[in-house]
Amino acid sequence: MQSKNSKCLVLNADYSPLAIIDWTKAIIWALKHEKNKNCGIEIVDFYKDDCIIGANNKKYPIPAVAKTARYFKISSQRVKFSRKNLFIRDDHVCQYCGNKFEINQLTYDHVIPKSLWNYENGGSPTNWTNIVTACVICNRRKGNRTPKQANMPLKKLPTVPQKHSKYLPITHHLIKIRAEIPEEWFVYLPESYSI
Repeated sequence: MQSKNSKCLVLNADYSPLAIIDWTKAIIWALKHEKNKNCGIEIVDFYKDDCIIGANNKKYPIPAVAKTARYFKISSQRVKFSRKNLFIRDDHVCQYCGNKFEINQLTYDHVIPKSLWNYENGGSPTNWTNIVTACVICNRRKGNRTPKQANMPLKKLPTVPQKHSKYLPITHHLIKIRAEIPEEWFVYLPESYSI
C-alpha cells in the first residue's frame, strides 16, 4: 500500500484552493458523507500515474483533488496580525532600503518606537499601522528613533491589509512546495502557483 502521492488538494465549493490533506482522509470523508450531499467532500480528480494495490491485487486510484460539498466563507474574516502576514503585506521588501529579502533575513520594526509610543491614547504599538518589514541592517541603523529622526523615510505607509487569498495558510504552503506541486493540481490553482 505504498504510494508516492500522499497529499490531496481540497477545493472550496467554488473550486478555490482551501486546504491540503492526506489522501486517506479524503477517501474517508468522501465515503462517510456519500449519502449526505450537503456535507463532506467529493473526489474530483485522481493521480494518473499512481495507485494502491488492495485485496486480490485490485488497483485503486489515489485521490489528487477533492471539493467540499458546501461553500466555506473565508473572505469575511480579518487578516490576522502576524510576522508572516506582515512580510506578505510588504512583499518581503524592507520598507527602509526597498530591497527584497528571504524571510530569515527580515525583522519587523516599530515605526514609532515603543519607548516613544503614547500609551494614553490606548492600543498597542505592535499593530498593522505601526509595524513595517525591515532588513536587519536597516532595523539596527534606525534603532530607537522614528523614521524622520533617523533620516530613513518609509517606502510606503503601513496599512491594515484587505482580506486576500495570499494570506491563507494554503497559499503559503503552496508557494513553499511550488516545485513539487503535482501535475493534477495545476488546473485547479491560480496561475501564480504554477510559475
